[in-house]
Amino acid sequence: MKLNQFKKGDFVIFSIIIIISVLCLLPFIKSQNDNLICEISVNNRIIHTFKLSNNFNKTVEIKNKKANCTINIEKNCVWFSKSNCSDKVCIKSGKLTRSNQIAVCVPNRVVVKLIGEKNEIDAIVK
Repeated sequence: MKLNQFKKGDFVIFSIIIIISVLCLLPFIKSQNDNLICEISVNNRIIHTFKLSNNFNKTVEIKNKKANCTINIEKNCVWFSKSNCSDKVCIKSGKLTRSNQIAVCVPNRVVVKLIGEKNEIDAIVK
């Protein structure tokens, strides 16, 4: 199709489709949440709570009879960097950056959760 075969109405329809597409994607664009709180719990007991910020850096080592994990916190991101579990799913879960994200090391019963005042929209909404 050549450019001169398009009519004025075609460009209006294309523009409307593009605008609607962008509006539908806006909730999924990562928004910065300055009020993130990181909760680290072992055996269903919260052992650490940190309020995250861009300047906050910390390494938390959890050592007990079963657990041997290292959790890094840096610039509003939290992740497992080391673990003695066999499957290493906790490390493969990556960095947590938004509220309501969770990383779990099941064999060691360690849970890392980000909590925020503003609820983020998930990819799947029911």
